[in-house]
Amino acid sequence: MNNSQSDNPESDTQKENDARENIADEKIMESSVNTSFLMPVALLLVLLVIPFSINSFMHMLANKNQFVYPVIMKIPLDNNAVAAPTEVKQYEGFDVALKVNTQILAEFINDIVAISSEGMSIQGITGFISPNMKAEITGEDFRIENPGPQNQLYGLQDTKEWKWRVIPESSGVQTIKFRMHVTSTEYGHQKANVIELAEANIVVDSNPTMWAVYNWWIFALLGGALFGGWKALRRYNIN
Repeated sequence: MNNSQSDNPESDTQKENDARENIADEKIMESSVNTSFLMPVALLLVLLVIPFSINSFMHMLANKNQFVYPVIMKIPLDNNAVAAPTEVKQYEGFDVALKVNTQILAEFINDIVAISSEGMSIQGITGFISPNMKAEITGEDFRIENPGPQNQLYGLQDTKEWKWRVIPESSGVQTIKFRMHVTSTEYGHQKANVIELAEANIVVDSNPTMWAVYNWWIFALLGGALFGGWKALRRYNIN
């Protein structure tokens, strides 16, 4: 009597084992491919969230329980000489202005120099200064459209006014310094001097959206690195 079943049971068992191994390999491959897709996405999300979180957190620490004096005068002038906002948003431009009666300022400094003992000075000025002055503002975390000493924009009699457009690039309490460039004369010799007039302390609120716009290159580099890592991981899984 002929038997229709296989006469080689070992061969059938081997085929079943091979089939199981192929199925297991396919599942591992599928899992690896899914992982290679999910990891870059997860990393990208983390890298997008972290800069915004750090920016907001540093701003919170900078302003927490901190009292800010809006304007600090270095020379006894009226606080109204400096016009600047007390609070602005990061990367949003605003105007600051300086209004000074240069004739009164020159007379004030000259009077102090005249009654000072020999060798004494006010901010390094030992001679008599002219009312012809140039103004300048500086700030480490500000972009100033017209930096450097500036001639007065316009004036009424001896009162001169200057204006600047500035853009804050960092959040927290930032400082703009107002300086006056003058020329002093002593024993017939002229010398350039700089007078520190005032400081304006401005609270800059963080602006994550504009931060991302101005720092787009960071995301481009991160995206390129993640894409390269994903390609390398996928090639490794396939091989």
